[in-house]
Amino acid sequence: MNIWTNLYIFIDSFLIAPYRVFEIPIIGFYFGTFILCLWCVLLGEVTFRLATLVNRSYMNKLRGQAVKMHNLSIKAIVVKDKEGYRACNKQANEAFGKYFFNMITQGAAFLWPVPFALGWMATRFSQVEFELLFSLPLIGDTVGFAAVMIPMYILCRIGWSKLKPHLFFFNRDPGVGLDQGEEEMINWEDIHKHRGLPQRFWQNRDKQESDKRD
Repeated sequence: MNIWTNLYIFIDSFLIAPYRVFEIPIIGFYFGTFILCLWCVLLGEVTFRLATLVNRSYMNKLRGQAVKMHNLSIKAIVVKDKEGYRACNKQANEAFGKYFFNMITQGAAFLWPVPFALGWMATRFSQVEFELLFSLPLIGDTVGFAAVMIPMYILCRIGWSKLKPHLFFFNRDPGVGLDQGEEEMINWEDIHKHRGLPQRFWQNRDKQESDKRD
C-alpha cells in the first residue's frame, strides 16, 4: 500500500472510533458525529489562526492604505477639493474592497473541514436515513446523515464561541493588529460633533509632512 492509502486508513480508523464507543447504533451515531463536529471546529479554528498569522502584515498594509486614502478624501471635502476627493475616494474604495474580500477568504478557513467531513461520512453512512414526522416538499419523508451533521456542527460552533474566551491561547484575538503609527480613521460623527475636522487630524498631516522634510 502507498502512503495515501495508509493515510486514508489511519484517518478512517481515527474518525470511526467514536462511533463504536456505544453498543446502541443510534447513540453511537450521534456521539460519533458530535466528536466529528468538534474536530471540524477545532481544525477550522487552528487553520484560521495560522492564516491570520501568515497574512497579518499584508492585511495591515491594505487596511492602512484604505484608512489613509479615506482620511485624505475627507480632508479634500473639508477644503472643497472635488478632484482630490474623487481620486482619494476611488483609491480608498479599492483598498477597502481588497481588504474586505481578503477577510472573507481568510474566514473561509473556519469552514473547509466540513465538506471533507461530509465526504468521509458519505463513505460510511450513505445508506443511513432518518424518518421525518411528516413529508416535506422537495425532501420527502426521510433525510440522510447530513441533516444531522450540519445542525450539530452549527451548535458546536455556537458552543465553541461561548467557551473560547475562557481557553488559553484561543482567547487571544488572532485578528489583524494595529501597526504603530497607523492613522486614526476619520468618521462623520467627529466632523458633526466638532463642526469640522478635529484639529488632531490636521496635526497628523503636519507631522507627516515634517517627517518627510527631515
